[in-house]
Amino acid sequence: MVVEDDLVTSVALGKVIRRGVPDALVISARTLAEARVMLGEYTVTFFILDINLPDGSGIEFILDVTKANPEATIVLITNTPLPEYRDRAEAFGVMNFLAKPVDNQRLMALIQESRKQEPPAAKEETASLFGASLNRLKRLVGFAETAAPPARQGDTTFFRASLSRLTVLDIIQLKCLNTITQGMVFKSSQHGVGRVYFQNGNIIHAETQRATGMTALSEIISWKGGQAEELPDDQPPERTISGSWQNALLIAAHAADDKGMNP
Repeated sequence: MVVEDDLVTSVALGKVIRRGVPDALVISARTLAEARVMLGEYTVTFFILDINLPDGSGIEFILDVTKANPEATIVLITNTPLPEYRDRAEAFGVMNFLAKPVDNQRLMALIQESRKQEPPAAKEETASLFGASLNRLKRLVGFAETAAPPARQGDTTFFRASLSRLTVLDIIQLKCLNTITQGMVFKSSQHGVGRVYFQNGNIIHAETQRATGMTALSEIISWKGGQAEELPDDQPPERTISGSWQNALLIAAHAADDKGMNP
């Protein structure tokens, strides 16, 4: 799936993919609302997401993707240089950053690598979608501007998922990049429960059963596996972390490394 509001870029990416992978079904969306509808209609294993979209950020959609298909490969494309994130994202094996204009060879290498990891059933399903693709796309036309479904009354949880390919550090960075103001709770069967609070994308408080502040943040980002859940209406009991989120994560990562936690 290509989620890109610029028509020229979207068409160009589609042509590159079809030329390199003739049997691939490429679907395109120009807004988050349209992408969410398509995500419900198709089983997608590879996503190309523009960060800046008319109705939000492609970063928001990553949470939808990981909820629908935790094994999907995600590529973020942007006009904004993000050198400080690129190396980290490559190491995660979940996200890849590509600057515009997109390096087509690099993109095709990522697609080919992703296809090697697909189970046979997924490839068969992709092939079978060709016969039904036209009818599905016709049905989708009428829903192109449909907003995401409203939350149920009393339900303040917008995202809940198991941590499989996304790590705690992945999710925290995504929240910071998206300038979120909310809380996140991370649950680990081995380590217990930890909370991280954001204000306009900066990390302002972290707590575990054993610590608060930077010590707690260092502990949380080292956790492997577990679950993550948004707490949009939860307020931090205090502010224990100041400064930029980049600096907070750098200090926390160094502290975790010194303690042998290896985030």
